[in-house]
Amino acid sequence: MSTKFKIFISYRRKGGYDTAKLIYERLKMDGYSVSFDLDTLENGNFGNELEKRIKKCKDFIIILNTGIFDCFTEPDYNQKDDWVRIEIGCALMAKKNIVPLKMEDFVYPKRLPSDIKDITKINAIDLSPEHFEAAYEKLKSTFLISKPHWKIRHKKRMISFVFIVFFLAAAYLFFTINASFKQKEQEAREAKLAVQRADSIRIVREMELKRTADSINAAMEAELARATDSISDAMELEIARTADSVKAYMEAKAARNAQKNAVQSPPSPPKKTPQQSTPPKSAVQSTPKKTPQQNVPKKTTQQPTQQKSSKK
Repeated sequence: MSTKFKIFISYRRKGGYDTAKLIYERLKMDGYSVSFDLDTLENGNFGNELEKRIKKCKDFIIILNTGIFDCFTEPDYNQKDDWVRIEIGCALMAKKNIVPLKMEDFVYPKRLPSDIKDITKINAIDLSPEHFEAAYEKLKSTFLISKPHWKIRHKKRMISFVFIVFFLAAAYLFFTINASFKQKEQEAREAKLAVQRADSIRIVREMELKRTADSINAAMEAELARATDSISDAMELEIARTADSVKAYMEAKAARNAQKNAVQSPPSPPKKTPQQSTPPKSAVQSTPKKTPQQNVPKKTTQQPTQQKSSKK
């Protein structure tokens, strides 16, 4: 396997599996790269792969539970089949950072094989159910050399950074929206003022136009009245002049006609008195008979009178 692990957990399956599994899951959840043989070494040469993992890792955790070393005293004990002893010996030889986790009631035996006896000289962490969280935090902060993945390691910083970025973005959006809203509100106020100014200007212009129209109408009415009066006066004057002229003409014509009649008409005969109306027969008989020559002038004198009367 090509995966590089930074922490190796060694444990005895009998009595140490549950604790080892719990430590593995907690470290993995916190972002550490941890090798746990059941999950990461299912195929291949088990022994060789374990040695490679131990040599490449930085931290070596050993779960020390009660009875972990009891197999050393068994009659059929075989060192080659004891993977815990092989792992501890490999870690001691490679001078890895070994972190023993001692469970409750664990006590080192009086005698250990020479290849692993130096483990008793290494400072260990007491692991108990009552103080598990404190022991786990002590393991991470004090004993481990390896660090979790940068995403986990800087999780708080990243959360703080994301929060700050979010806050700044929210503040920027707020101020931008607020500024835009204020700008739109200002534009609306300016537009309203412009409309009011336009209405005021329109009203003033309408009033001016009305005053101008009223002035023009008054001037036109006054001019029309003056023109009417002038025309009436002129017509009356002209009629009077015409009447005077016609009257003068008629009077002159009548004077001329009278003068003409006076010149052309003969003197009227004297009026007969009643006594003279019936002359005596002797007088009638004595009057000579008029000749035709005497009657001609009389006819001629009467013709002008008839013409004059017809002219009249």
